[in-house]
Amino acid sequence: MKTRLGIIGCGQLSQMLGEAANRQGASVAFLCLDEIPVVAGLGPIFEASDLEAFLKACDVVTVERESIDDVILQRVRDTVGLAPRCEALVVLRERDTQKAMLDALEIPTSPWFCAANREALLESMAAAPEGSLRCKRTLGGYDGGGQWRITSAEDSGKIPDDGFPVIAEAEIAIERELAIVVARDNGGAIMTYPMTENVMRDGILIGSLVPANVTDAMTDEATRHAHSLVNAMDYVGVLAIEFFVTEGRLIVNEIAPRVHNTGHWTIGAVGADQFTQHVVCTLGGTVREVSFSGAAAMVNLLDDKFPTTLPEAGVRSLIQTYGKGLRKGRKVGHVTLLGSNTNVVREAAQNLIDELHGAR
Repeated sequence: MKTRLGIIGCGQLSQMLGEAANRQGASVAFLCLDEIPVVAGLGPIFEASDLEAFLKACDVVTVERESIDDVILQRVRDTVGLAPRCEALVVLRERDTQKAMLDALEIPTSPWFCAANREALLESMAAAPEGSLRCKRTLGGYDGGGQWRITSAEDSGKIPDDGFPVIAEAEIAIERELAIVVARDNGGAIMTYPMTENVMRDGILIGSLVPANVTDAMTDEATRHAHSLVNAMDYVGVLAIEFFVTEGRLIVNEIAPRVHNTGHWTIGAVGADQFTQHVVCTLGGTVREVSFSGAAAMVNLLDDKFPTTLPEAGVRSLIQTYGKGLRKGRKVGHVTLLGSNTNVVREAAQNLIDELHGAR
């Protein structure tokens, strides 16, 4: 395996990737773009203007987010190599190209169209006036931001001029939200983690529950879709797929070409957590098998809200904070709950969610 990992980004995902790399005996260098770094002590930090110096410290480079300038991606690809592949990042970072790929692979997703501007949106709405639309920026706008519910032509005014282009999806009845994290190595070997059942508030993930309350058939379907996606892109590393369940059917909501919040529960729960898995695959190693037969939950810590007590009987609690400044809606850490009894862990997670995020 290669031994020098470069990471574009200096946020909490880079922090946890850096920690995993150090545990594997690899050195780490970080390229800081526009964020306040929380990776001090894990390896040298380079500014974007020092790209060439950063590349000299790396054998291969990975990313903690999708929205990275093409010039940087292409230079990294042509110099030391990039995992996931540059082409995969470009396709998956924008919602319209992501949706088009799902359609091409015949993987179910919600009906959609792309509107380059307000006029195009109004024209498409006039041609198909039935029902509400959920409009999202094609690039960015995560954790509930950059999204608008549109029920009439007048509602289009909710979207600022710089919010375009958008994808407009037919609004559907969402019964539950699920996710699966998949890893693929350079040799094409694939491993999937158990599906998670996600708890959302206002478009923001506040918790994940494992095992998800789904049928074997639904798990098999999600796994097939995950395999299809990573094989189609010759993907290397970890990727997360978010699903909606609507009318008992599984459809893809979004894909993240990186380690993901829904996989944080794997830290402390399995030998090869998602960060270790991504590091190993990126450095050229073989994907590691994962076995998990217990129960787990992850609850995000937002703002300045921290638990006053933690569950004891039958549940092991792990708290991880990221060293980030407090800001409304900002994820500053997470709590992982582990145990052998699914009902006990779920009840403990629900109590923690009620305390931190309010009862629902």
